[in-house]
Amino acid sequence: MSTIGPRSTPPRLSTTPQAETRPTAAAKTAPAAAVNTVSAVQSSSFDAPVAKAAAQPMPGAWRGGPDTEVGKAIAGMINRMRASDASGIQIKGDTIESLFTRAIIDNKHLSNDQLLAMTHVTLDQLADGPADSAKILQKIPNARELPVHKFTVAMLAAATGVDPKALSEASPGLGMTGAPDVFVFAAGSEGLQRSTALHDFTDYLRGAGVKGVNKAVWGVENRVLSAIVSAVGGGRY
Repeated sequence: MSTIGPRSTPPRLSTTPQAETRPTAAAKTAPAAAVNTVSAVQSSSFDAPVAKAAAQPMPGAWRGGPDTEVGKAIAGMINRMRASDASGIQIKGDTIESLFTRAIIDNKHLSNDQLLAMTHVTLDQLADGPADSAKILQKIPNARELPVHKFTVAMLAAATGVDPKALSEASPGLGMTGAPDVFVFAAGSEGLQRSTALHDFTDYLRGAGVKGVNKAVWGVENRVLSAIVSAVGGGRY
């Protein structure tokens, strides 16, 4: 039941046309911004230019510039090490390049003339010889397959410029501890492997006629005494 009172007048509908709603500038640019954002993400993920890695510095700059005889010799040695199949082998944290740089290139007791003399060593001067090779392979049949052998061969081949495969074939004893005419074995510890690799490097060069490299690294030139210093963890490196 309704109350009695004056009748209400119904509201009049406006006949004035309403202004058409127009998209704002922000609304217009939103799709474009979204497209730009997607494009940027895609570009950064797939199309962004790849930054080139900085060239590795060449060690031994203190010995002579890149245009000097010794500078060119060092560059040849290091480039061969970096290109070697054994460049990724690490023994007690050292690669062939890091051990060679620290023990040889940066060694103040080793002269530029000794470094240059290494580049004149031939494969025949580094060969174990048939008799010793036979003894080594009889005791260590897989000598050439061991990482320490590949490591030692790569370092010595890079320093001298001889072919690493030919050197491995000619000298299976590289990286093996001991002497074939007494006793020889493949060291188990990485510490002894590393010192053996470095001592073989210096002592094979001594045998090839590059004098003083044993003394520069181990403090003594004699083959046996320098091997003892190496085995007990001595040396200038």
